[in-house]
Amino acid sequence: MNMLRRLLVVLLIFCCPVAFADNTFTKRHDVQNFIKSMVKKHHFKEKELVAIFSKVKERPQVLSSLKAPAEQKPWYTYQMLLITEWRIREGVAFWNKYQDVLERAEKTYGVPASIIVATIGIETKYGKNTGNYPVIDALTNIAFGNSPRAPFFRHELEEFLLLSREQHLDPLKVMGSYAGAIGQPQFMPSSYRRYAINFSGSGKIDLSHNVPDVIGSIANYYRLHGWQTNEPVTMPASINGGRYQIRLTNTHTISKPELLEAGATPLYFDYSKYKVIQLQGYYGHEYWLGYHNFDVIKQYNSSDLYAMAVYQLSYYIAALKEKSNNVAWI
Repeated sequence: MNMLRRLLVVLLIFCCPVAFADNTFTKRHDVQNFIKSMVKKHHFKEKELVAIFSKVKERPQVLSSLKAPAEQKPWYTYQMLLITEWRIREGVAFWNKYQDVLERAEKTYGVPASIIVATIGIETKYGKNTGNYPVIDALTNIAFGNSPRAPFFRHELEEFLLLSREQHLDPLKVMGSYAGAIGQPQFMPSSYRRYAINFSGSGKIDLSHNVPDVIGSIANYYRLHGWQTNEPVTMPASINGGRYQIRLTNTHTISKPELLEAGATPLYFDYSKYKVIQLQGYYGHEYWLGYHNFDVIKQYNSSDLYAMAVYQLSYYIAALKEKSNNVAWI
């Protein structure tokens, strides 16, 4: 019997390593200094933070993923990956299911339902893929890893610990992306604290399971970043003036006379300033004019590719929904 017990103990040690403290990070001076700063600055208990960081695991794949984001791909590949028939069809289904909430969010914040739906579709496939990494692991590995973005992630780690305390979350159980983004809208901890709202009225913000909170929080995020109601996002343009193309694509904004001089032929031409967006299409460059709301979407993700994907997906979802509604009336 004693031999059997010993065998079981050995098996538990080798098969269940997560049950034991790792201490990889708590031995590091930079982590120890971070813990001390959290105690001094935010009045955390040192023992509790040491206990948390002693259970954080080394995850080299996190740093690898950070070095190769999808936004480094050419537009034609990125577009093919994100703007799919499935995302369009499921976007319409999501919209139909939460139509009342989306209408309320659009009325309250002035952000189109199609943009809100498309954002959730791009970020997490309408909540189906919210991430498989413990957020504390992801943030800690990057914050104290060999990454030029380590300072940013140390700040997000600080925000995450504050968020966990404020929302009464177990920091070891919150799951997210390889970059530490949380829930269906994939908010970083600082955005969660600043922009997430209890749109459902339940009394507690939940961006992982409560869809009304997700919808309201995304609308609130865009609105507080300056979304302008009933104004365009982007329009395709033809740039024919060869000698102006380099200057156009390297200028943040450009005036209407300069665009006309460059041979631009936009479909929507009622504003005085534009941003010229150059995308690598399958057969050559595509040119688009970006308006203020295009830059608002980029507050979510700074890539032109991301903002264009959200816009195009929103366009196709809205078109399919309208078509479905028209068919329903026949």
